[in-house]
Amino acid sequence: MRSRVVVTYLALLCAATALSPPARADEPSTKADADARERSRVAFRKGVAQLRAQDWTAARASFEAAHALYPHPSILLNLGIARLRTDEPVLAEQDLVRFLSEDVGASADELAGAREALAEARTKIGTLRIVVSPPSSRVVVDGKAVETVRRADPGGGQAARGQDVIAEVRTKPGFHAVAVDAEGFTTERREVQVSARGEAQVTISLGRADVAKAHVETGPHPRAIVGWSLAGLAGAALVTGGITALRAKTLSDEYGDPASAHFQEGSARSEGITFRTAADVALSVAVLSGAVAAVLLLTDLGKGSSDVARSATLRW
Repeated sequence: MRSRVVVTYLALLCAATALSPPARADEPSTKADADARERSRVAFRKGVAQLRAQDWTAARASFEAAHALYPHPSILLNLGIARLRTDEPVLAEQDLVRFLSEDVGASADELAGAREALAEARTKIGTLRIVVSPPSSRVVVDGKAVETVRRADPGGGQAARGQDVIAEVRTKPGFHAVAVDAEGFTTERREVQVSARGEAQVTISLGRADVAKAHVETGPHPRAIVGWSLAGLAGAALVTGGITALRAKTLSDEYGDPASAHFQEGSARSEGITFRTAADVALSVAVLSGAVAAVLLLTDLGKGSSDVARSATLRW
């Protein structure tokens, strides 16, 4: 079922078929200009027929061709309708706004129909506002570069005291990929959701790339991380070994003491052997881990070869 706005437009187009696009009063009457205007009229009339048949995609292509040949603002009304019906509300909004502001010869009915279509288009569009710093930032939304501007804040000053710029994008509802970069700064990427008739704002402040690089370069070396980890393991194993050795000694004394309740008891002997074995293993781990930790933390073993390999990689 066609909406009321489409019916209004089709009626207007039927009346305008023989007249649009009109000639400009100040246009040079050269053969080339006349030929372009005539070919524009042919494409326009073809688009009208396609619009009547609700072949929106074909009609859009015909009106685009007509406007490219002879960019009269009257064509924008029809192009805006076609784009609205092919799910391009942002472009439709642009076309209809231009029609309303540029076509001074439009009739009252045409203006009313354009306003009706514009209102419909705006129900399918939201606004994405991106506040970024530094001012030299480049903003890309969904893979397309977006122009940034300085804008005065409600208090009358520049946005964020002149340190920020703002990019505003009219877009269809849904999630949109935002990327911001600037020379000498890190790159930030965000995903922002925009709702129909709504406004979504994201603020992005880029960090300096040299600061981030310095932070990485001054971070702990992997050798130190591994060395201190092994040192901790050695300490834990040493404590465990001491505790299990002490328990093994206690069970051994009770096993050989006639006054003890565990004198010559098989379970005491078995438990003592278990603790003694655990103590031996823990102490061995402590010694081995401590030795490796000392090598990593107190010597340069392996460091030179790593630096050579890194240098070779950079030269390559």
